[in-house]
Amino acid sequence: MNKAEAKALLIKMRELRRQVQEDGEALYQGWKDEITRPSFHFSARNLADYMALRRYDLRELQWELIPAGLSTLGRLEARVMPTIDSVVCSCAGIAGEPEGDVCVHKEGFNQGEMLLEENTERVFGPEPSDRYTRIMVTLPSEAGTDPSIADGLVARGMEVARINCSHDDELIWDAMIRHVREAAERHGRNCRISMEIPGPKIRVDRVLSKLPRARVKAGDRVYLTGEKLMFLPPGISVAIRCSIPEIVDYLKEGESVLIDDGHIETTVDERLDTGVILTIQRVVKEQGVLIRPEKGINFPGIDYKIPLLSTRDLEILDYICKNADIVGCSFVRDTEDVAMLLQEINKRLSVPNSMPVIIKIETLESMRILPEILVAAAGHVPTAVMIARGDLAVEVGYARLSEYQEEILWICESAHVPVIWATQVVENLVKTGIPTRAEISDVTLAAKSECIMLNKGEHITTAVEFVSDILSKFEHHVYKKTSILRRMSIASELFDRMENRA
Repeated sequence: MNKAEAKALLIKMRELRRQVQEDGEALYQGWKDEITRPSFHFSARNLADYMALRRYDLRELQWELIPAGLSTLGRLEARVMPTIDSVVCSCAGIAGEPEGDVCVHKEGFNQGEMLLEENTERVFGPEPSDRYTRIMVTLPSEAGTDPSIADGLVARGMEVARINCSHDDELIWDAMIRHVREAAERHGRNCRISMEIPGPKIRVDRVLSKLPRARVKAGDRVYLTGEKLMFLPPGISVAIRCSIPEIVDYLKEGESVLIDDGHIETTVDERLDTGVILTIQRVVKEQGVLIRPEKGINFPGIDYKIPLLSTRDLEILDYICKNADIVGCSFVRDTEDVAMLLQEINKRLSVPNSMPVIIKIETLESMRILPEILVAAAGHVPTAVMIARGDLAVEVGYARLSEYQEEILWICESAHVPVIWATQVVENLVKTGIPTRAEISDVTLAAKSECIMLNKGEHITTAVEFVSDILSKFEHHVYKKTSILRRMSIASELFDRMENRA
């Protein structure tokens, strides 16, 4: 790159810097008065700068920076202005122009990464000795009666034990927590307890069918209702009751309803006084899919508002605040939900804002306002975000899931908020003991997050050990989006062979 080219690039970078500063400052000013956690002000400003930067298409600029060895804009999430300033300084140096005090930012260049590590430790506990990414495991009910389950998981690398409060009860939870804490002490390892409030997850509550088993195929019609007294309309063989009855009132003809994590795709065909008739458009198996209670129901694109916390959720929250280390919450849709959650948690704590929270992102609505949700949560308490890929895929479509999960990672890194990579991670390994090739690749992708969540299954202990081993090896090569450039054995062996031939 000659001086003329460097000067032209410097003009573009100065203008970009000015615009990001102005827009980022305006966004931060709208947030700052709501933030009560002092350490988050720096993160909120960086988040604001990042969102200001991502208003622009930077692809052409990136290609211009590459020949000068300055293409670091693609790795600036944790340190937006320091990175831009560094590029401006380098362009000025190549162009032979002074850049004044812009380079002062280099002194705090790694502050963003340090804050992310501190926030990760506040939520998940100390970093393991052999890897950066923690491992979270959803405990099965049997962990309440069999202490060896928790012992095996802790021994092989579980740092966070997740209890899904949609299942079991306080007696089982007591036993689970006791077994995990005893195992952690026995093995000298850190393992925190995360308990997840069910929240307004909409499920199949009951199934009524003329058939011995309610198996449905494409073209079949199903009756969906919220009424306690169920019946089968003429010509309908299967009826299902929605666990949250109010949602049925929002449905209109032609709208989409997905059952069992999208395994059954339907549209609203007809409205009745007490429910709707759904026509099944597609099922994942040609022989049909069985509709069973407890399976999720999703309503993508439908604008509805259901209270975040039910009476039972509040009772569960009483228990969590006394016994757990982290509160998880499902189906947070907006900042009002976050404010309600934190308010209810603080009512139950002797020290306000001392309980870390995990916010699950599983709807398109929450994805679209993720920056505001981060400010509303992390602006007050240590916060992590869980990418709930199952429900999110149903909401946004499988084709766009990879795009959205990357955007969640980027936005959270810019706010120095740790991320949990969740849903169907090494699921085949957990169920059968044998991983697929795609599952191994999924774990390496998950290494960009601060925590990876595995679900319960017969071979979960083996899966934890397997994932821990992959992460400990892979993280020597990559941190977030940055290649660490560890010595590559293939390259060393190549030169050894050349020298031997010589």
